[in-house]
Parts: sequence; structure tokens; C-alpha cells
Amino acid sequence: MEMPEHLKKVPIELLIVIATLALYIIVRSVFDPQAEGTEIILLIISALIVFELIYFVGIEIKQGVKKHGWKHEVVDTLIAVFIAVLLWVGASIILNTDTPVSAVASCSMLPNLERGDFIIVQGADVEAYHISMSESELRSLTEGPFVAVVDEEEEFPIPFPLYYYCNCHPSGEPCSIFLESPEKVVETAGPFTYHYGLCEVNYRENMKGFGRCLEYVGFRGKNYYTNLSNDIVVYVPSEGELYRNVGDIVHRTFFKIDVDGKNYYLTKGDNNPIMDIQVTDCNNPDVKNYPVPEENLRGKVIGRVPYLGYLKLFISGLWGEDQQCNWQMSYRTVD
Repeated sequence: MEMPEHLKKVPIELLIVIATLALYIIVRSVFDPQAEGTEIILLIISALIVFELIYFVGIEIKQGVKKHGWKHEVVDTLIAVFIAVLLWVGASIILNTDTPVSAVASCSMLPNLERGDFIIVQGADVEAYHISMSESELRSLTEGPFVAVVDEEEEFPIPFPLYYYCNCHPSGEPCSIFLESPEKVVETAGPFTYHYGLCEVNYRENMKGFGRCLEYVGFRGKNYYTNLSNDIVVYVPSEGELYRNVGDIVHRTFFKIDVDGKNYYLTKGDNNPIMDIQVTDCNNPDVKNYPVPEENLRGKVIGRVPYLGYLKLFISGLWGEDQQCNWQMSYRTVD
């Protein structure tokens, strides 16, 4: 059977890479990617894609050298690199950001973004709840003091945010109550009050359960729920932060905070139970996430291409998916 004429124009190497990526997607969709056997198969396919890319580029260079010589191939390579840089710079100028494209590496934004999505980023004004506070109030969001109030009566000072404190100390007060009935415990952190509840969790195997999650944030007499109209942004964690080694973070904005004319952002993954600033390292509570200063913001997500981002993830060595891809949280939101 002869290949269709329009496919003859497509390099066979590209078709092979696309076919291997399609195989990865099919295996991941049909079988449980967290199962040991499937996980090994997916790792092998991921490595194969990286090998194919390296091999085909190497073959292309080798053939070019054989046909035209080293000098010609070096010039061609430099031209290709120049064109790639030119396209990146052009996209950066048009989209007003130095990171015009990226890839989603985790499942923290399910169902609105999926791992492997190739995203387009634009530097523009970001939609979020807009509030104002002083610099000392901003610091208190991450430095405390943190207090857990049970049934609007008993107060329990805690050394760091409640959700992770109770993960680390499940038997201590007030954690025994929080773990069983999170709606009975309200956390105060500076000018914020965090109100919790039980959110439905849908698992990959068509099973359902419940998990503790942040329902809304109280601030100066007003309650703020997750708003799906707020923009999804890409930001770079600052040096020393908990998320620093993860790379660029793709999460939805919750608050845009004006502090004496300077803007900071609080973000939350749609599939995460709490905001980023509430995440703490149990073994080292001093390592945490801070409000995102405007200069760390790369821009907002304005488009996505499913699956194409896997190529970037595999090249970066991010072959396996995390446990969070097994479930999807459902909670009260504002559209």
C-alpha cells in the first residue's frame, strides 16, 4: 500500500516520533499508569522518544557532513539555532513575556489543564480577587502567628499552617478534630481566616471519597471562594522556596494583593486542597512558599495544545507522573 501523497512531504522521522508519542498516550489512557507494569512500560516509551529525537538529529547531522562537509553543516546548524532563537524572541515580543510557551508537568490543575499540555503564555494584566494590605500583614500570611479556633471557642496556637501541621501531628490538638470534622476548625493567619470542609474526590478507578480542603478565605468581612474566572498563571518560585526545585509553577491566581503600590499574587492549583502559601515541609517548616512578587510572574495562560508538552517533559527528564494524577477534587467554586 503506497503512502498518501500529503504524508510523503512529512519527514518519516517526525512520523515515528508522533507514532511513539501516540503509543504513550494510548497506553496511559487504557491502563492504570500508576500500576507497576504500566509505569515501567511508560518509562521505556518515554526514554524511547528521547532516544529517537537524539538519534534522528544525529543522523541528520551525519548525513549533512557526509554530503556537504563539516563547515557546511556547522553553518546550517548555526542558521537553525539562529532561526529558533529568532522565533523565541519574536514570540516573546508579541506575547510580552520571556516565557511564551511552557509545558504542564503535574496534575495539580486537573481538570482544566492536564499533564503534558503545551501552553501558550502571555504577559498581560491578570484577573484575580484584588485586595490591599500592609507589608506586615503580607508577612504574617507566611510567618504567622497561626491559630486554630475550634467551634468558635477554643484557640490553639500552631507553629505553621494547619493543613500540613495536622498531616505531621495527626494525634495532637486540634488535629484530631480537624482530621475528622474540618468544618469545625477555622485557622487564622494574619488578616486571613481559612475555612475548611470535606471535598469530594473522584479517583481514576471510578471510586469516590472525601478529603479535607480549603473552602473559602475570609478577609475583612468578605468570603472568597475559588473563582474559575481568575487567570491561570506561570510563575517562578524565589530562591529558597519549597517549590523552587520544581521549576515553573502553573497555577490559578486566587488573590492579587496591593502592598503600597507593589503587587503580589497568591495562587492555588485547581486540584490542590490548599493555596501554595499554605504548603509547608513537615521536616523543615522554615521551607515554605511565599506570595509571588509581580517580577516572578511569567504571564497568564491563553491557550493549550494537549499532549505536545510531553516532548518537553521527556527531554527534561520528567518521565513519571505523580500520585496526584490518580484523583480529581470537586469543591465549591465561583464561575
